[in-house]
Amino acid sequence: MCVARPATVVTRVVPNIPPEVHWRFNERRRAYIPRAVVVELPGARAFGPHGAVVTGDGSLVDELSPFLGTTAPKEHPIFLHPFPGPPLQVAGRLGMLATRGDTNYYHFLFDTLARFGLLEQCPEIELPTRWYASKQTPFQRELLSAMGIAPEQVIDSTRVLHVEAECLVVPSIPDPTVQIPEWIVGFLRSRLLPEGVGRVPGRRLYITRGTQRHNRIVTNGPEVLEELARRGFVEIDPGTMSVMEQVKAFAEAETIVTPHGAALANLAFANPGSLVVELFAPDYVTVCYWALSEHVPGLDYRYLVGEGNPRAARERVMAGITSDITVDLSKLTRLLDE
Repeated sequence: MCVARPATVVTRVVPNIPPEVHWRFNERRRAYIPRAVVVELPGARAFGPHGAVVTGDGSLVDELSPFLGTTAPKEHPIFLHPFPGPPLQVAGRLGMLATRGDTNYYHFLFDTLARFGLLEQCPEIELPTRWYASKQTPFQRELLSAMGIAPEQVIDSTRVLHVEAECLVVPSIPDPTVQIPEWIVGFLRSRLLPEGVGRVPGRRLYITRGTQRHNRIVTNGPEVLEELARRGFVEIDPGTMSVMEQVKAFAEAETIVTPHGAALANLAFANPGSLVVELFAPDYVTVCYWALSEHVPGLDYRYLVGEGNPRAARERVMAGITSDITVDLSKLTRLLDE
């Protein structure tokens, strides 16, 4: 076993947003980030849909198999499917990159690719010759290629749900509780940010999530866009762009206004002097992208909570993961003016 990263505690500077800072930011000003390791497990098995790692004697390796929303190993969803089909037998060394949530752009960057980054920090461990990873979407295939992993080296974890390797090489998920370790931002910038791409004065972006309801869209999006257009903003939809087009757009942006969503993972590529304004529904305020922004020197992070019942929002602060956002235009324009 190689310990690639020791456990750390980080302290963040809470954004000063009048009239008062949302309590979620105060709650997350300090964060514990567990250690990250790389291990070699002879005869181990892996389960793609759940990102689970099981030893040759049939034991779940909890540290290497964290799952979102669980608090104990017995809650892992692998136990809902205790009799999987027979595994694909894989000769040689197989690298485990598949993880929970890896169909999501953010999790693929900060979990899947970051696992590859941990392997680079353990040069004493021989690199695998094949990889177990999801490659069902264009952005997954593009990002794997950017890491130098050829398509023929990848066993698709969304199609082959159960594998057994002669030697399974498993890096930790380096950010199991979505705390954004600083080194991941540096790793992604070094591997994906093209040389010479910098902030363009006057380049202002409004990020859309489309028009489908119950998807954290901005309900008064046309009015918001009309107001922003008067200030020189243009609308983009990252879902229609390649990874490198997204990276370049965020790297060049002077100002970004956007509802909370996976596209904000591209803040890792923003440049000093830029401003981002993240829009939230009152019943879904999550601070991962503020944590990310702390690791981009000179990036100014602001946020705006949409209209709604504050008391209900306090009681259901993380219940509204699909809640749409109604923006108070006067608050948004005042924030941009400031």
